[in-house]
Amino acid sequence: MSKNIFILYDEKCRFCTRFAHWATEKNSSLAIVPIRSKEAKQLLKKRGVHFIDLQTVYFIKEEKVNTRSLAIFNIAYHLPFPYRLLSVFKFLPRSFTDYCYKIFAKYRTKF
Repeated sequence: MSKNIFILYDEKCRFCTRFAHWATEKNSSLAIVPIRSKEAKQLLKKRGVHFIDLQTVYFIKEEKVNTRSLAIFNIAYHLPFPYRLLSVFKFLPRSFTDYCYKIFAKYRTKF
């Protein structure tokens, strides 16, 4: 794959799947990869991630891997205005934003 920005998402979650496809519609340089696929395992292993948490989204740009809220903020940064504005929240404490992410992730399949 020639793209170097990847979103690894839970393909069994309708909300996650819709979000990933929506993001690629907004920015075609983003590539989406189902989290349970061989490609996802290879992408993460190549970057030193050997345990895959199915409850989180992964954002990979070149050799850097971000997870949870930081992944969402980095995805937002690569989207056009006004969605890009969401990336400013990455300056909030990570413990707080990841806490919010985990609460959302717990109920994401209900959406």
